[in-house]
Amino acid sequence: MKNIPAALLNGGEKNYDSDFCGSIPLHQINLIQPHGLLLVLDKTLHIRQVSENSANLLGLNTETLLEQPLSAFVPENELADLQQKLTNEQEQVDIPFSLTFRTGESDIAFTATVHPEPEQILIEMEPAQREDDKSFLAFFQQIKYITSRIKQAENTEAIAQAVAAEFKRFTGFDRVLVYRFDAMWNGTVLGQAKTEDMSDLLGLRFPASDVPKQARDLYFKNPYRLIPARDYEPVRLHPILNPITRRFTDLTSCNLRSVAGVHLEYMGNMGISASMSVPLIMEGNLWGLISCHHKTPKYPSYQERTAMELLSAIAAVRLGAYEREQRAHMQAHLRGQHATMLEQLFNQEYFTEALLHGQPNLLELLSLDGAAILYEGEVHTVGKTPPVQKIKELASWLRRNSSDKTYVTNSLPQAYPNSKDYKDEASGLLALAINPDQGEFILCFRGEVLQTVNWSGNPDKAIRMEPDGKSYHPRNSFALYQQTVQLTSLPWQQEELEAAEALRSAVLSKIIREKY
Repeated sequence: MKNIPAALLNGGEKNYDSDFCGSIPLHQINLIQPHGLLLVLDKTLHIRQVSENSANLLGLNTETLLEQPLSAFVPENELADLQQKLTNEQEQVDIPFSLTFRTGESDIAFTATVHPEPEQILIEMEPAQREDDKSFLAFFQQIKYITSRIKQAENTEAIAQAVAAEFKRFTGFDRVLVYRFDAMWNGTVLGQAKTEDMSDLLGLRFPASDVPKQARDLYFKNPYRLIPARDYEPVRLHPILNPITRRFTDLTSCNLRSVAGVHLEYMGNMGISASMSVPLIMEGNLWGLISCHHKTPKYPSYQERTAMELLSAIAAVRLGAYEREQRAHMQAHLRGQHATMLEQLFNQEYFTEALLHGQPNLLELLSLDGAAILYEGEVHTVGKTPPVQKIKELASWLRRNSSDKTYVTNSLPQAYPNSKDYKDEASGLLALAINPDQGEFILCFRGEVLQTVNWSGNPDKAIRMEPDGKSYHPRNSFALYQQTVQLTSLPWQQEELEAAEALRSAVLSKIIREKY
């Protein structure tokens, strides 16, 4: 990888989540990929719309299929089974199905996914593949082994690496990445398994524009996203307008949905011909992705895809369990320190002394570099803090600009430029209001921590616009690009903020008890 000279980012993280990319209606493009067929049925199971590749996959043109009942092509027992499942399906979830399609000359076996919708029924059909290379027992044993490996991993990075390694072994993709989204939807690669000739992306960060909001939202509707061959000709639906809805067919739930040209160009720039991505959804939130790449066209079987869907859910459960365990450990530690501090707080005459000089104190409870308490005209400090006059000016700014009881930032210079002079002491600030109208606060400081972010390509050049302002292209370089983040502190954890708020309530209680 080429090491491009470091760029400098002032005032915190930049937002690379592209509004432009995120506004593209990916689900209303009226095109599908050619490795499968799409039928749109009305509630009487008559075919009202069909993809134009029906002649290739069925030997029947679209006009022969349109307006015909599905019963004209599907065996009676399969049709009855489908009708029963549609009748029993109350939550409108996707239904996997084996379908035999009779064309008059032959019977063609398909693997189908049925999408029941309020106005219509969508059926995706892919030619059934022979799965005789794996018996059910061998397949089950393989899934069981992979599950065991994932469960044995002991931390986030180890889980991610186990998932990448086992997915690669199971699927045969040239490269498998496991990456996690941050708060701004940039994704960092935590786990990787690859062939020697594939580029190394472990530890690199991808800008949020690579997976814009529209695409992220679709992962809650689709269990995976498969592009088996980048150089495909998209297939239109016929007729163009859906006769049932009288608009373009919403392909949100369809795995066959065609891909935006800019994404195919992105794949070409990465040097891959096939890709498959599976979401990692944790507690209703998109935590990250398992992204699989292949240099040549690759078509995983329905069996393999279903297994990947199952394994991604298992991986998400394991990751969630580990992170909950870590949060529980941190909460228990903070509760222990908090209890001791409360005892000190109510046993000592001055709360300022208890908070700043007790054992433990504020610095130890919240991992601070310094702290200051402004109370009754006095400024009390401990550790590394800005000068007293600067602390008073900061309190005045807080009084004018903060309406909340608690103010928190890990990039104070971005919000309050005057603080750049003391970035080493206070790039991060947690301010707890005691009596904000009188400028009385508990101020918690964290100093600047320089961070080097290793990007996969320059994030500022992730999108290249054409002169017309409408057409655009993805970046064509994924080489290492190092960016130094300045004027920021270590982030504040939610558990720390909760502990700080509890301490603030205790201080107010003590003040009220003493005064009244």
